[in-house]
Amino acid sequence: MERSNSSNKLIIIMSLIIIIVIAICVYFILNLNPIVSTTISDVNISETVENAISLSESFVSEAKAKPKKMSVTVPIFMYHFLLDDYGTYPDVENFMKPSTFEEQLKYITENGYEPIFMNEIENLEEYKKPICLTVDDVFVYFYENGFPLIKKYNVKVTLCIIYEYINGENYLTTDQIKEMLDSGLVTIESHTMSHKELTTLSAEERRRQIIKSKENLEKDFGIEVSTLCYPVGDYNNDVINIAKEAGYKYGIAMTGGTYYSYIHDNLFAIPRIYANRSMTLNEFARYLKEANVDVTW
Repeated sequence: MERSNSSNKLIIIMSLIIIIVIAICVYFILNLNPIVSTTISDVNISETVENAISLSESFVSEAKAKPKKMSVTVPIFMYHFLLDDYGTYPDVENFMKPSTFEEQLKYITENGYEPIFMNEIENLEEYKKPICLTVDDVFVYFYENGFPLIKKYNVKVTLCIIYEYINGENYLTTDQIKEMLDSGLVTIESHTMSHKELTTLSAEERRRQIIKSKENLEKDFGIEVSTLCYPVGDYNNDVINIAKEAGYKYGIAMTGGTYYSYIHDNLFAIPRIYANRSMTLNEFARYLKEANVDVTW
């Protein structure tokens, strides 16, 4: 660690020297050559300084130490609907009460757990108790009942969006998604184009579901989509290969329990915990207690 800190200090000193040298050169050019001075005065000198500072920052960023080894345990929870009344819907367990969700968020914040986005799963060296909340399908009920709560408790959530459902009946609108993204508490990932079981589709349609959903979400919302959430947890090697080809970094399943990096080395088969209507706060807390990061520098 001492060697790493010494290297960091050296790079920072070099960066400062670069800024000083550039400043001196600009000074001499402006003061010793009136013709050049007049020309340069028409140019925005601050741009030169900004470039120097940017170069310095890039050196500092590269100097940031990376661990030699890291082992993480992350409880990744999977939610669906946040509603009190589930109507005639047959799968009652998919409907968590908003009051239950709030209890969980309150417990997370009061006990020092650190919510992360799915796209942070490989960069947890600065965390101690990381946990992840993901929401599948994401009908408008999350915007109405969940979004106010995550703002209240300042908790990050990853939403898995079905692209062709956007602006449809009981689904999120484009403006609602943008509002949540702008909050800084939400990232969005792909739940395919239309939520079809991927292994049952033709090769052409399978590719469309995986590739186009990523492309369209990135184009419409100006974000990078890194995670493919498999509809009904259905995937195989072909699905994974297409996802890799499309530029995804992660694939998340529906079941499997807590994520252990030293066991689950396939980042396209990351397990999750089903957060259902029957989940008690004690059960939720037991999963949270597993959260851990073990780093060797």
